Amino acid sequence: MSINQQLHDLYSEYWGDLLSQLDDEKNEHTNPLLICIDEEKLANADIKVMIFGQETKGWWDKDGFTRSINVGMDRYKKFFCDEGFYLGYKRSAYWRGFRFFQKELNKHNKGKKIIYIWNNISKIGKANAKTGVIPRIRAIERNSFPVIKQEVDIIKPDIIIFLTGPNRDHDIKFHFSDVEFLNSDTSNTQRQLAKVSSKYLPPMSIRMYHPSFFKGFNTKLKSNAIKLLTTASSK
Repeated sequence: MSINQQLHDLYSEYWGDLLSQLDDEKNEHTNPLLICIDEEKLANADIKVMIFGQETKGWWDKDGFTRSINVGMDRYKKFFCDEGFYLGYKRSAYWRGFRFFQKELNKHNKGKKIIYIWNNISKIGKANAKTGVIPRIRAIERNSFPVIKQEVDIIKPDIIIFLTGPNRDHDIKFHFSDVEFLNSDTSNTQRQLAKVSSKYLPPMSIRMYHPSFFKGFNTKLKSNAIKLLTTASSK
């Protein structure tokens, strides 16, 4: 069974319950973020990297709420796999951070094929391009759409980077119940940069400040993160 079919089946398992809980008439939440993979790139990749952001900020608000899994996955494909996001999100702090890791990991792994997968630790954010997650929507997602651990299990990334910041550690803990945040053995504190340990995650998983954290996502932090990641990916 293809990766995308496995993802579709995963979403289908929870979809009816999720839709029954969401009230799209209130215009208080985005569309859920549904992943779609470039399967050819995935099959040929030497290294698979999944990079988490915080939540879907106004995800596809312009076309309204969709109740179709196929449409949701196709939106991800158009925006991310087909690289439509590069123009519209050129100035976004998250995507600048994302592209930094793309550039550095590619540079340190010359000759290797790397696929990057975008994900968010909260699948459903606020509508109208607002940041954050409404508590009621977080509770609905946790009860009716807890898919992130299974997404990781299906895609099996070699490296995971949580660009989520320490204040979202509770969301990581929800999805990966045995998770531990460990010292990175760098000059950064655990709050700034942590190794993330769980039997459900690849050995090289880190959590660091979100790129929008002014002066926190700095040169020293990025340098230490790259040292951790390139040591792992070069083995």
